[in-house]
Order: sequence, then structure tokens, then C-alpha cells
Amino acid sequence: MKKFFSVAAFLFLTLGTEGVAKAQITDSIMPLKDGNFEVWVDYPGDTVTFIVPIPVNDPYSLPEGWHAPMFRIDDTVEYSGMTLPLNVSLPVAKVSRDTLGVPQGQSGLIAESFLLSDVLSPVASLVVGQMLDSALMTEVIPSIVTNAEVDLMKILPLMEQVAEDPSDLSWLLELVDSIDLNELMNGGAPLNGFEPKLLHGMYKYLDGNGSGLVDDNATLVMLGTCYDPVLNKRMLVGAGSKNLFQRVDTVHYDRFAMDYYTLNEYYPEQYAFAKADTVVVIAISSANEKKRARGSKLYLDSLVLRQRDESCGRITDVRLDNSSTVHAVVKWNSTVVPDKWMVEYGEAGFYRGYGMRFTVTDSVATMVNLTPNTTYDFYVRSECGDTSTSTWGYLQFTTDSLTPHSVLEVEAERVKLTPNPARGRCEVDFGGLSVSRVSLYSINGQLLMQRPVMGKGVTLELPGKGVFVVELLTPHGAVHKRVVND
Repeated sequence: MKKFFSVAAFLFLTLGTEGVAKAQITDSIMPLKDGNFEVWVDYPGDTVTFIVPIPVNDPYSLPEGWHAPMFRIDDTVEYSGMTLPLNVSLPVAKVSRDTLGVPQGQSGLIAESFLLSDVLSPVASLVVGQMLDSALMTEVIPSIVTNAEVDLMKILPLMEQVAEDPSDLSWLLELVDSIDLNELMNGGAPLNGFEPKLLHGMYKYLDGNGSGLVDDNATLVMLGTCYDPVLNKRMLVGAGSKNLFQRVDTVHYDRFAMDYYTLNEYYPEQYAFAKADTVVVIAISSANEKKRARGSKLYLDSLVLRQRDESCGRITDVRLDNSSTVHAVVKWNSTVVPDKWMVEYGEAGFYRGYGMRFTVTDSVATMVNLTPNTTYDFYVRSECGDTSTSTWGYLQFTTDSLTPHSVLEVEAERVKLTPNPARGRCEVDFGGLSVSRVSLYSINGQLLMQRPVMGKGVTLELPGKGVFVVELLTPHGAVHKRVVND
């Protein structure tokens, strides 16, 4: 018995992440199948026969179309000198029906964090409790409810990575590479051609500690899957996750919006865009391992999917136009002309959201002050107004190598900028170099000025305070110098 119940330890994981981008909301919505929790199914409690039949758990209910972890025990136990068979299905969740003040319909879902003694009958707790590791009777376990039959023992150990960085969905890659979804899950909500961008709904959260100081928290995870007829198996094509915390108002439900990302959006360099045909939603009542509290309750109702907004088009043909040791120019095409493009870049492997970001109004971006002989990841997306964006386009490039005593290093030393710091104007002395063009960039890489030159130098007017990069084009390549304008 001790050996079997050790599998319950997989529940003691810290889960959850916030979305990493602003929700894009459109008017096109689709109610999530069984997402109103109106119809409930009653299940009888199970019994085990020692000398006489003993109830293991009381009768319980679950919303139609939703499931909780069930552990089948086919084992023998030693009790009072006897070897007795133990054959039972144990629901490891505490789920109830909310009927007070629900935002829509007559009922909502309550998933509550619990002790095993809360879901075992009193008699079963006395009998089997002495056979378990003591930690398994005192550890708080989260209730987990899904709209598919999911093998949680396989998926949750991977998803503990979610907690390591709230902006990082790298667990998606491990999930794709290591799990056969045909073995992992069965069912989910069919999309019938609908392409989701986010899961929207109503929630309430009550921290079992009663402090309301963001101690415990719930987590929602959504997985998008599609069937690949060539490989003859179901594939993961997207996901999203979000933490839900207790608010000041613990009486009324509040709205939430959880972004859904395709693998192409998060990893455009590795995956082509693919539509999901089914979504699986996983609700977890407690996702804070260190401060998980007995009695923490996640209330859910009115779950709907919102449609992906394609009005901002797609990025295509991202390409390197030219580069040197310390700069690069990238161009791209777009299926629509947006208000602007958002660019983000950084050394290969950086987490998007932590790189160098700036916007441009033409489909070209110039990056300066790069590191020689270094590989960079480059992302770009269209932005239309305040609410609509395209998926990210991606390119990886490597700057040229640079030896310590290269010609460009020597030439850069010859160029003088005075005064520096400047006062609105800067004199650039070429130091005898043959310079054919001078360009001025913001520190974020935005081209501010460019003109051909002749002679020994040039005077630059600096537009506002800040740090600027002066680029001089020589026969050996581009030389870059920084100037500060006070």
C-alpha cells in the first residue's frame, strides 16, 4: 500500500505561468463545450472488502464532460496478520457544485485543495491511513479537473517546468518531443474549424490560508492538439497557461483571459503554423507548492474561446539584407500593411520579452552595436492598432568574426566625436578615413538620418537627449561610435 500511494506525490508540483503578451480580443467567440458546468453526473462511492465491506469514499459528482484523476488499486495489504485483496478506484480530487451567485446559468465548478482524509471515508482513513507514509496523509493535494481523460502522471512532471520562468513555455518542446498524445489523453473540446486565440471565462479564488496575500494560487493550462493523418497520431500544436490569484472581492466572480499560442508563434524557427482541432483544459486548484493550503478553492464558470484575429496578416520571407561584424539589416514581407512592426532581437536562445525591442514603420530593421562572431535570434510581427497583431516571423543570423587588431578596430580609433557628451550638435572628424556615407541611429537601432558625405568630417544635429550611434561607411566596412546628447 505504501508503494502504490507514493504515486500521489506527483501532485506535489509547483505549476503555473502568466501569459506573456496582452490578450487580443475580437467579437468572434465559441462557448467551450461543457464550459458552463450546468450538467453534473453522480458517481457512487467505492468499497473494499476486508472482513466486511468498507466504504472507501463517499458518492461524488463531476460536471458532464469533465474528469478528475482516478487511481485504480489492484493490490494486497497486510492487516491484523491477514493478507487481504484491495481492488478499488480512488478519485483524487475534491470537486463540488457552486449554485450561489454564479455569473451564468445555475451552477459553476469548485475545485478544492484537500488532504487524503477529506476524500476517503472516515473508516477507510483509519484503516489505510496507518499503511501510508505519514507525509501522504498530511500533504495538501490540489484538485485537478480536465475536459479530457488525461494521464496526469505523465503530463505533470513535465509541466513543473512552467514554474521556473513565468515567461517561458519551453516545457512545450519537451512535451512535444517526449510524449505521445495518443497515450497521454483522450477527448477534449472539438473546435470544428474555429481557431482560438484565448480562453476567456469567469473565476473566483479563495486562498485556504485566509490571508488574501497571494500565498496560494490556481493555474489553468490549455493544450491545442490536432490529428496528423500522415503520422497517424495526435500532435501538440499549441498551449497557454495562466495563474489565478485571490482578489480583494472574494464574493463575486471576475473575468480572466488566457492567451493561447501556437508552437509556430512561440518557436517560429522550429515549427510551421498548424491549427488545433481539439483543446484540452486543465484546472488546478493549487499551484504553489511551498504555500499550498488546505481548502483553497478555485471557482470557474462561463468558459468560452475567442477567435484568432487575422486582420493584421502574417509575416513572410524574413531575410538578412546585409551584415558586418557589428551590425545587421533584416527585411521581410507582410500580407497586409500594418500601422507598425515590432522587432525584438538578442543573442541566440534568449527568452522573447527580454530582448532588445523597438518599432519601425518600414519592413526593414537595422541593428547596430552587435557583438562580432555571435549568433542572434531576430523576431518581427505586425501591429494593427492597440489590439491586433500578427504571429511572429523569425530569422537567425551570425555576425562576421573580428580579430583583435582588425582594420576596422584601427579605423574606429581614428574617428573622433566632439564634444561627447554633446549639446545638441556633434562634430565628427573622420581621422583621414575615406567615408562615403554617415548614418545616425537611436540606441534601439532605429535609423534617424542617413546621407552621403565627402571630405574630412561632418556636423550632426542630434534629435533630443539620449545615446545615439554614428555609423561611418568605409571601404573596409562600417565603423560605429557612440555619442551622448545631454
